[in-house]
Amino acid sequence: MNRRHRRSVYGKTYTVVDIWHAIRTTFGCWLAMLISLCLIGTLLVLLLLSDFRPALWVAIWFCGSVIAASAFGWRVWQAQSAGIRIDPVSGALSFSADDLENSLHDILSLRRFFDHAHRIQVAIDDIQRLDNDTQRVGQGRNRRRRYGLNLSGDFGSYQLMFSHKQKRDECRALLVQVIRRAKGRAPSFDPNIAFPE
Repeated sequence: MNRRHRRSVYGKTYTVVDIWHAIRTTFGCWLAMLISLCLIGTLLVLLLLSDFRPALWVAIWFCGSVIAASAFGWRVWQAQSAGIRIDPVSGALSFSADDLENSLHDILSLRRFFDHAHRIQVAIDDIQRLDNDTQRVGQGRNRRRRYGLNLSGDFGSYQLMFSHKQKRDECRALLVQVIRRAKGRAPSFDPNIAFPE
């Protein structure tokens, strides 16, 4: 990352990149898509071709599944590896969010999964609250923490996830500075910050 580009609250775009989070998310989405496509293919072969199962069709389906999963994984990588971009000049915050489902349609359409491949942009002026969040995931030796930053405002709410506390705090500190400049008031130093109107 370019150092003269990094610490630029006064005019240039600031980018916080959590490369480990991007790698984990991309690999997880690629693997989930590949397994899903292979299971669908296996089910179709078993149901539709019970007596006649050419090995070539299975190989073609598997290759197609790898290609489709890789194309989706590439889109996820492009969205995730770009990091969180804060542009004080245009007053915009751009990111790829880890969101919760808001309706039954969102759950059935797997919106949370497919949204990993999309970027979201919100106006910095619309952010009214920042809340820190720490989650424990996994069990036993695989247990680890995930650090989140919840944004809420006129747009609703979004959750930004990080693999390390340092990255979350870096992003939060920069957002506080930019929002302070945009709104003209300094918030409290509480980890859960509400910005006065």
